[in-house]
Amino acid sequence: MKLTSLLLVAGLTVATLPSPLLAAKASPPTTEVEPATPADPEQAKLSAAKRKVLELPEIASAQQQAKADRALAAKTSAEYKHARTKAAESEMAYRKAFDETLAKQDPEAASIQKKQRDAFREKMLKARTEKKASAGKPAAANPDSATDGDPERSER
Repeated sequence: MKLTSLLLVAGLTVATLPSPLLAAKASPPTTEVEPATPADPEQAKLSAAKRKVLELPEIASAQQQAKADRALAAKTSAEYKHARTKAAESEMAYRKAFDETLAKQDPEAASIQKKQRDAFREKMLKARTEKKASAGKPAAANPDSATDGDPERSER
């Protein structure tokens, strides 16, 4: 992991060095500081201070470190997603192999397991529908709040 961080920092450092091929097309470095307008002296002072701070070596290195860490976080996130997908595929392969082998060893045990899984699935579906139904009950439990915005209900 440390090697990856070092390579990323080295790559970012090399990428920021001026290239002789780009020297002819070189444009001033863009920063996140807005250009100062002469009409607003406070903004001009703030912009000048920001430019000075961005030129400090410790701030530049902290900015580069933040960029490197952000890139590493994105890479780690992608690796995590891939690992989760791979783990789910492995789990499915295991379950399939287990079920097939169980059916070969003892068909009666396989049917019992299937019944248990179906019962569990039904129990979870029932619990989910009950949870959704109970989530709507607090608004309906207060009769005043249910009829306040609906004139047809208040007439009944």
